[in-house]
Amino acid sequence: MVLSMDRWVGQVAIVTGASSGIGKAIAASLVEQGLIVVGIARRSELVEEHSKQLSGKKGKLHAVKADVTKEEDILKAFEWTSKKLGPVHILINNAGTHKRTTLTEGNTEDWKATLDLNVLGLCIATREAVKIMKANNINGHIIHINSVAGHTVPNVRHLNVYPAAKFAVTALTETLRQELTHLGSKIKVTSVSPGFVESELTTLSKTQTPEDKAKLAQMPILKGEDIADGVIYALSTPEHVQIALSTVTNTVRPTHAMVLSMDRWVGKIAIVTGASSGIGKAIAASLVEHGLIVVGTARRSELVEEHSKQLSEKKGKLHGIKADFTKEEDILKTFAWTTKNLGPVHILVNNAGRSGSERLGFVRIATREAVKAMKAKKINGHIIHINSVLGHTVFNVPNLNVYPASKFAVTALTETLRQELNHLGSKIKITSVSPGLVESELTTQNRTQSPEIKAILEKMPILKSEDIADGVVYALSTPEHVQIHELTIRPL
Repeated sequence: MVLSMDRWVGQVAIVTGASSGIGKAIAASLVEQGLIVVGIARRSELVEEHSKQLSGKKGKLHAVKADVTKEEDILKAFEWTSKKLGPVHILINNAGTHKRTTLTEGNTEDWKATLDLNVLGLCIATREAVKIMKANNINGHIIHINSVAGHTVPNVRHLNVYPAAKFAVTALTETLRQELTHLGSKIKVTSVSPGFVESELTTLSKTQTPEDKAKLAQMPILKGEDIADGVIYALSTPEHVQIALSTVTNTVRPTHAMVLSMDRWVGKIAIVTGASSGIGKAIAASLVEHGLIVVGTARRSELVEEHSKQLSEKKGKLHGIKADFTKEEDILKTFAWTTKNLGPVHILVNNAGRSGSERLGFVRIATREAVKAMKAKKINGHIIHINSVLGHTVFNVPNLNVYPASKFAVTALTETLRQELNHLGSKIKITSVSPGLVESELTTQNRTQSPEIKAILEKMPILKSEDIADGVVYALSTPEHVQIHELTIRPL
């Protein structure tokens, strides 16, 4: 996999709610990448001013005045775009609102305003974009700017129908993905779910109370540019890779806008389990290419050593360690050897394992040892669990037995660890990367599979291990104030 925005250069993107905050940042990023962007907003004069500021960039920003709660405005915006600029290739459903009220005493019009914009406006814009993409045979991309409140309801006052609206966006994303799959369409759909973001709904609100303002000033917060970089990552994936869900949370208050970079990891130590083949092998290679010192653990360590020779000219270095991570003593020896011979671990990628209690045991133990080492050396490290889409939804497929249960447990362990680290005031990051079907020794490269299963797998869309490695590198590339909590990668 090669991340690239080249195929979108000169194409048309529509961004709703483009006058400020996340929408403004996304519009700017797309223009910088060479796209023709239509920024829809009620305050179109702010988009026009922004367009002037971007006049020297590779692409161009056009302002269109529209109220996304009104269907006629949405239809006119798409009609103007098609007539003046051409068919839409990318739709960013960003426009949204939140009214400060309650469910027990709230105003009906406030509830309606939230649902009309956050849900119905999104549905109408999506419908129009899909119509145009299908009519013009465009393998486009639709991105919903969702929220962490679309997955878990925060224990915060005055949210009223906002979480319900965002839960609806989560369901709409998956429903649309399934519809497009049934149609045989290659249009992608992605949900990007930020945590707390600096915007006119939060810290930039002119109507907030002094008490709320004081509380917000104490909280870690994301910039609009952080979310824009997540959007660019999703758009940069090749046509066979679909980022279904990216959850972006915050760890500390930022002092500058987000810049994706692996520079802070150069020369640092990473442990990758299950590094002899497949996903683990691809991740180890990517990290070595970025200048890290990688310890690749595997029972077949001779394969890791052979891989190390192939990577000898790269920026970093790969060390092969023979270890069976179903055995606690092997895990402890691996961490002891690494610390003594190379230094303290900064990154742990928990990739090894098949299913059941053995996998969960190694994940727990390896994670515990990594956190111990990071805390002892005051390292703001990163732990990445290679999970699965089966850690979120159980598919109706025979012979899965306890595998989905083990992956659901990994999902829970990721969130439990994140909460534990938060309570400790730790800046160690934790990320779950959940791939769909991946080419590996468990799937298409399995020499023991039946002819029937082999025939079925050959007809299914499938990811390469390098696709997952690129997702890992993206999560690691975020600055210290940004945490990619969940990254779901599906084949298309």
